Amino acid sequence: MSMDQINIFIADAAFLVREGIKAVIQDKDYMKVVGEAVHSDELKKKLKETSSDLVIIDYEASESFDVDDIKEVIQQHPDTNVLVISTDYEKDRVLKAINYGAKGFLLKECDQTEILGAIHAVSKNDKFFCGKVLDIILERNTPSFSKSIDDDCDPTLLTQREIEIVKLMAEGCPAQEIADKLYLSIHTIYTHRKNIMRKLGVTTAAEVILYAINTSLIEAN
Repeated sequence: MSMDQINIFIADAAFLVREGIKAVIQDKDYMKVVGEAVHSDELKKKLKETSSDLVIIDYEASESFDVDDIKEVIQQHPDTNVLVISTDYEKDRVLKAINYGAKGFLLKECDQTEILGAIHAVSKNDKFFCGKVLDIILERNTPSFSKSIDDDCDPTLLTQREIEIVKLMAEGCPAQEIADKLYLSIHTIYTHRKNIMRKLGVTTAAEVILYAINTSLIEAN
């Protein structure tokens, strides 16, 4: 079965990183790099000249890019999704990137499988955050959590259906009401909730709601 081509634009100041991303996708016939930029002005100019489904950006090199570039990309090119691949451990900036509309966020130590998984997910408008990024935004650095910032950087992918369920959980809807709203059985909702908690590495509904707030799926009151 053929796959729709994913046109990728790489915005990163580092030559080796750009080449590394191209090496990761080089054997994927349905993925194509259609442009590259090493600073903000070049990104803005070239995006107008290309048809890009996905922008992969590292905003942390302040002399080249800025987190505000994410906001501008999405405003100017609403059909283009943004995936951040960075080394940024600052929670405020990570959250800002997500608030501006980045659908995915990986750290640069993530492996090829995670990068490809993120490209697939974000290009389909799903969210994809590696485990360490979730550790950052949820401040999971205490023994009560099963993972810490020093653990493996496992991918976390929520499907569109799971995101819908997380939003309804955060709104306070009980399982039966969620089932009714989504025209699903209550057993299916429980199965989705179990899978969501497993993916996020949490054990309570309250932690799922915290995830929803910190990833801007819902607004904090």
